[in-house]
Amino acid sequence: MENTIINYYNTYDEDGRFFRNNGHQIELITSMIYFKRFFKKGSFILDGCAGTGNYSFKLAELGHKVIAGDIVPHNVDIIRDKQNKNPMLNDIYTGSITNLTRFESEIFDVVLCMGAFYHMGDEERKIAMAECLRVLKPKGLLVISYINNTAVSVYSLNSSDKLENIEEAVTWYNNKTKDGVFLHMSPLEIEQIAKIYNTKIVAHIATDGIGYLLSSKINQANKEDFEKWIQFHLQTCEDKSLLGYSLHGLAILEKV
Repeated sequence: MENTIINYYNTYDEDGRFFRNNGHQIELITSMIYFKRFFKKGSFILDGCAGTGNYSFKLAELGHKVIAGDIVPHNVDIIRDKQNKNPMLNDIYTGSITNLTRFESEIFDVVLCMGAFYHMGDEERKIAMAECLRVLKPKGLLVISYINNTAVSVYSLNSSDKLENIEEAVTWYNNKTKDGVFLHMSPLEIEQIAKIYNTKIVAHIATDGIGYLLSSKINQANKEDFEKWIQFHLQTCEDKSLLGYSLHGLAILEKV
């Protein structure tokens, strides 16, 4: 599975993902608003699934001490290139969130696990949770992003008005995957994980909300109207009735 993930991201524009259009920005905008709200000033942060460092550098700009790592060497090369041009990060490494043995226990104020759960089954998630919590200080924050199973199934319906691929979509929902590379979850599963590991849910967020259902309107909106949409989205993104219909979910957990 690890090689499959690496091969996938070797040909995927992860660095530009948030900046393709208005709709893709919503996840980044929402996450950063919540980070600013909950992360203490000058936090020591491990971005353990950093991708190409889009969150790492933004958090470093805010004055946090950030270490960035990713399982994909190609992504880490991009982080290093950014660091060479504008040194801001405290360290960069290549490695999996399931193996944080390079770090001592209870040293980080915040651990970001934003992306790993997209590709992990139950057993790997257990290992990742144990490692993230081990390196996190008591009362520290663990941030987990995940892909919502229901939302992806709805999103995967083709553009026809006739629901011609509904059987495929139902199969993907039941299997919690469409391609075997991305493994989807439900908000309830995330909350069950939080309970199992005796963590407190600080916030549970529908990161991009129902934006994908209105993508054409959102992407064509002018700057003023898009900002109004963001404000509406922020008013509703913690509504539990909407959590499962957001493509991406975000759980901020406190280590008890």
